[in-house]
Amino acid sequence: MLLFILRRLIILGFCGILLYSASGFVCMQAQEAGERYFIDVNRYRFSWPDMNHSAFYPVPNHDLSRDLYLRSIEAADPATIASQPARGMDGPRIFLPVLVKLVQTGDPSWGEAIRKMFEAFTRDLERTVEDRGWFWRFEQPAALIPLYRHFLLKEGIIEPDTPWFRTMWLYYCRHLHVWDSEPIEWRGGCHRSMPEGVSKYLAAQWYPDIPEASHWKEYGQWVFEDFWHTKDAPQNDTGYMMGPIIILACVGDQWTGDDRVFTDPGMKRLWDRLLVEITPDGAVNPYGPNGGWNSTADYRIALMERLAAKTGRSDYRFAAQKMLNYLIYQSPTDDPMAVHPGYGHTWHLALAWLFADESLPITTPDSGSTWTKRMEAVRVPHTDKALTEKLIGHADPRENHGHICCSWHMSGKEWPDKLILRSGWNPGDFFALVELHPTSFPANPGGIMGMNRWGSPFTQIVTSKGASVENRLQIEDLSGSVPKRYHPDPLRINEFWQAGKMPNIQSRVTDFEDHELWTYARVEVDNMDGLPVSYARSFLFIKNRFLVSRETVTFEASFKARIGPLWNTQNIGPQIGSSWANTFMSYPVADNGRRSAPTPAVDLLVWFAPHHERHLQSINRLETDPRAQACPNQLRYTWEGTSTVGQSMVFTSLYYPHLPYRPDKVSNNPSQGQATAAWRNQREATAHASGIEVIEDSIDQTLLSLELEEGNREWVWFNPTNKSMELNGNKIQSRFGYLKASKP
Repeated sequence: MLLFILRRLIILGFCGILLYSASGFVCMQAQEAGERYFIDVNRYRFSWPDMNHSAFYPVPNHDLSRDLYLRSIEAADPATIASQPARGMDGPRIFLPVLVKLVQTGDPSWGEAIRKMFEAFTRDLERTVEDRGWFWRFEQPAALIPLYRHFLLKEGIIEPDTPWFRTMWLYYCRHLHVWDSEPIEWRGGCHRSMPEGVSKYLAAQWYPDIPEASHWKEYGQWVFEDFWHTKDAPQNDTGYMMGPIIILACVGDQWTGDDRVFTDPGMKRLWDRLLVEITPDGAVNPYGPNGGWNSTADYRIALMERLAAKTGRSDYRFAAQKMLNYLIYQSPTDDPMAVHPGYGHTWHLALAWLFADESLPITTPDSGSTWTKRMEAVRVPHTDKALTEKLIGHADPRENHGHICCSWHMSGKEWPDKLILRSGWNPGDFFALVELHPTSFPANPGGIMGMNRWGSPFTQIVTSKGASVENRLQIEDLSGSVPKRYHPDPLRINEFWQAGKMPNIQSRVTDFEDHELWTYARVEVDNMDGLPVSYARSFLFIKNRFLVSRETVTFEASFKARIGPLWNTQNIGPQIGSSWANTFMSYPVADNGRRSAPTPAVDLLVWFAPHHERHLQSINRLETDPRAQACPNQLRYTWEGTSTVGQSMVFTSLYYPHLPYRPDKVSNNPSQGQATAAWRNQREATAHASGIEVIEDSIDQTLLSLELEEGNREWVWFNPTNKSMELNGNKIQSRFGYLKASKP
């Protein structure tokens, strides 16, 4: 993969791009529409999606059981782990397979190994404090050590006041600085404050005779209430979000003394989001700051088992089964039913084993499309104690105590979160995940975060924070002079930590209908990217077929603009036209850029409705954004000019998954300039684009006639003003629609 990227960069840097299309060979520069790919011919092995052939669809379908988790745990070799207790501050995470063996067997020798691990853990804490004055390892010890205590007590390895455990835990709580800096006792429902809050609260509960007991108990209650006020995580991502959530999953019941974090009706919004975002194949499309492809899916497996056991909902176990099977495919071992221990998943699977309730049957979740909601998270100055008192209360007056963690504050306002376009839960079903939330970094309401068919992804967003336009209309102010529209609250911080310059982006879902054959949804956005424009995107998702998107923008000020839809991918080509291109992902990139993940060979036609004043571009994203290494190429269909006040434009796109084609030629003789007529199958030669006909595409109406496969006629339309339009001699006035010809 690295060799491919380096070679590609050399080609792009020194000799442009070689473009190969249905019209022949042309030499083009990097900003024009050229192919960017190199693939093995084995990609063309299958001519139809054979879901029963493991070489085409390699995701297994093992029945979920604790024994299936145990195979992956045994692959990590718990005995060897137990024989090497000096694991430093990583010990509690690494030793979870040893805890599983203790609970499974009841053999106290496993408990003795755990005791030695904690002795080494304490020594490492002491060495770090001697060197630095504190340590900052916050998430895993805070989530896992209380679980160890629970099971060590249950197995009779320790007593409630066993000296070595007490000494270790109090030393941990007294020297924990979650930001690796002087301030402590951070506030808010964030991924650093919650581990600190629960650690000190449990210390006060377990050891009420300590001098800090009264304050620590009060502080822990404040942090929990910071979260409980809105019952949501501030981070909109598949990375940091798991910090506060794993704390709740592992020790929420110990924190509260009951199961409210799992069973309270107000928590359903958070827990069900984690379920519906999973693809029919068991993958997690990354969004927001993340660790790459399938980011934190292993966390979700443990969470689903915990939720199922606590709530009795067996559809959570269905989700765990899907994700575990996909993880087995992504991380293969010599055992075809185990996950490779070297990819960091074992401790999550150990948690899943500890949490699982096998008495629950496995049932399929709702198979329809849906859209979710989340509470608004805003960033504010974290050192202003008067502001802390106003926003969350109980502000600690001491200078180095009680700051708002990560500057995140939950406003209490509910916003749209994600649009889930689902064909079903069967392996290979067509799926898409669309961002709806307006206040996250990056802000991409209307952007397609993930799209999947037959087990393959078609895009992957950047892994880092900050601005990144992802698979939506990009609107650029080329003049640089149009006034931005900022949020009226001057204390809100933008992605560059500038107060008073947070774009005032507002989003809302105005239409949503789900049908057996299709889903229709529309999201409207004010002040997209802080610009004086209104934006709307309508989706017509034809289940297990294709997705059509209609983006409209209305300018509320005049400025020189560049505007157009874009699609981020790894490969563009080999089929390319004037307003469309074939795209595909060779290997999604996982583990924070350290591993290429396997994926079935499936392509995606990205088609833009043609307009003479727009042109197709392929962009090397790495020229301006090194974060795009996992998905370095971008397809755009761009208009450039000076807008007028009130001007509206429409951009219609179609996304069609299909198998890879290496088109057959009628002749291998290129003479007489007949290259355009040399293909045996024009649909394959154009990745099916030749089967799309635009009957109308204007701001008022869009009507497409499709024959993506010969003899299979379909129509889709958008008609937002309900004007009368003609289709096959019939008048129609519906706002949108899908029709397929009935076969004789």
